Amino acid sequence: MTLEEFKRDILRLQPRLQRTAELIVGDPDSASDAVQETVIALWEQHATTKGSEALEKLSLTIVKRRCIDLLRKRQPLQPIDEASLMTTEPPKDDLEERYQLARQLVDRLPKRQRDAILMKYEQRMSNAEIEQATGMSSTHLYATLSRAYKALRNAIEKLKIE
Repeated sequence: MTLEEFKRDILRLQPRLQRTAELIVGDPDSASDAVQETVIALWEQHATTKGSEALEKLSLTIVKRRCIDLLRKRQPLQPIDEASLMTTEPPKDDLEERYQLARQLVDRLPKRQRDAILMKYEQRMSNAEIEQATGMSSTHLYATLSRAYKALRNAIEKLKIE
């Protein structure tokens, strides 16, 4: 895993790790300490980690173990149910929920607008590549994307009102 891949993935995972740690230790400051220690441990292993999914699983395991260690330091005489803490599911990722909502809104767009948005943001195509793939001129693509953005903004505003 390269440095850039590691940075991208760890920034994406950090809020989830923080919420998981807070769920276990009940204290945002202690949770932040556990997450920071987790990131350091992950960095030490980043060269041998294979892909984002492996990093995510490893990070959740490490942060849970760090939290258990913190709980033991706080209350060494009180028994800790390590098995149930290790099976604690992290809260659902807000980013995933927002992505699913955004994708539903994009799916409601007219075909040409939907295709242009998906090519640009999911397939990461440049405007020139989209123009070539769709046969649109640059002016037509600009107008299509502008209409799509406006429709998405209006749909989001409607959701806020409801």
